[in-house]
Amino acid sequence: MDHKTRYKNGRFSNQKVEIDGKSFLNCEFENCMIVLERGDTEMSGCRFKDCRLLLRGNAYTVGKIIHLFSGKGPMKVVDFDEPLF
Repeated sequence: MDHKTRYKNGRFSNQKVEIDGKSFLNCEFENCMIVLERGDTEMSGCRFKDCRLLLRGNAYTVGKIIHLFSGKGPMKVVDFDEPLF
C-alpha cells in the first residue's frame, strides 16, 4: 500500500493523531490520542508513552472481536459515549 503522507523520526505530543492513510517510521508519540478507523496505516519502530487508542468504524468492530478472544486482558474497547481523556 502506498501511503501519501509519510513521517520518519517524527515526534507527536499532546495531540490527536489520525493514522489512517499514513506511514510512520521510528516516530515517538507522547500523551496522544491515536485514532484508527480503516486500518490502512503503516507503523514501524514507533514508541508510545501515555497514549490512548480510539478505534472507529471497521477498526472498532475488529477491536470488539479481539476483546472477545482476549477476555479481560489489557485491552479495553471504549464506546463513543465514554470520555476520551
